[in-house]
Amino acid sequence: MSRTISAAGLGAVGGMVTEYLFDPELGRTRRARVRDKGVHLTHEFRNATRAVVCDVVNRSRGVVKSIRYRTGGRNVDDEVLHERVRAELGRYVRHPHAVEVRVESGRVTLTGDLLEKESRRACRAVASIPGVRTVNANWTTHRDATGVPRLQGEGGPRRPVPELLQQRWSPTSRFLTGLAAALVWSLSGRLPRPLGYLLRGGSAVLALRAATNLPLRRLTGIGAGRRAIDIQNAITVNAPPQEVWPLLSDYSLFTRLMPDVLEVRRSADGLRSHWSVAGPAGVPIRFEAVETMREEGRRIAWKTVEGQLIAHTGTLDLTPENTGRSRIQVQLTYNPVFGAVGHAMAVLFGADPAHKLQEDLLRLKSVIEAGRSPVGAGPRA
Repeated sequence: MSRTISAAGLGAVGGMVTEYLFDPELGRTRRARVRDKGVHLTHEFRNATRAVVCDVVNRSRGVVKSIRYRTGGRNVDDEVLHERVRAELGRYVRHPHAVEVRVESGRVTLTGDLLEKESRRACRAVASIPGVRTVNANWTTHRDATGVPRLQGEGGPRRPVPELLQQRWSPTSRFLTGLAAALVWSLSGRLPRPLGYLLRGGSAVLALRAATNLPLRRLTGIGAGRRAIDIQNAITVNAPPQEVWPLLSDYSLFTRLMPDVLEVRRSADGLRSHWSVAGPAGVPIRFEAVETMREEGRRIAWKTVEGQLIAHTGTLDLTPENTGRSRIQVQLTYNPVFGAVGHAMAVLFGADPAHKLQEDLLRLKSVIEAGRSPVGAGPRA
């Protein structure tokens, strides 16, 4: 029975794909789109492979250099050793300028002022430098910076963050994490069901993290604030900025320029605006936004107020170009339900915000340049 159901499902999928690609009217366009997508994915795969190879080679060289530094870097003169100590102190001391360093035949003497909580780690770090024989910490430690002029001011050393805890992973980390996730997934089938399901879920999360290179909070939308997905697009129109700006700055015109914008109401002071836009499957989405910056003729920035279902922020820039033309650039960051996963589902069901933004900019370009009524009135299907 299972084989029959699988065969029937595959046959149905094959029939739908065949009908979709070989439709008498739209089949040629669809096949061209599939071909272009395939070429694009091929180029992306080549670029990703090249980036992984280059990153692995560079990191391997760095490891070799580090080993040489640790093993063969002991025979150096005092001047080089002095610079090594100064550089290492900058990683562990909040105010390295308050510490004096003196080096004589590999013996390091440290004087000056230092916070008490930084003393032990700084001594260990200096002692581990190749070429340092002894460390004499003769500095004066303080519980806090009160009354010590050289310890005043903000700032502090930036401690190294482990690779897998960084927001953006390197190509090597993404490649190795993806391999590890695939290996765990394949081995989890031999384990008891509860443990196997747990490992498969963890490996799926790691694989998704490695594939998208997005932090988990942006993937899920939990704790991402207004930023889970970044969208930007730009277009050049054949009109000077003084003709374009009135259309961009008057929100009430968006109901005619953008079919997905159902209603826009501005407050009396003009800073707040209430929006109703068509969401996935035509379901209206309402939100309230407030302007955070406005430079007449140049830029508008806004963000949604707290408590909105889909939080977002954005900027619209108008830049003049040569021969009386203008460039319109829109940047959006928003946090849909379920973060990047929800965005992927919206794209799958034909509600891609990036595609809609491109269509809206093209429609605005046609209105400005041709001076005709907006094309495609009414919400999209």
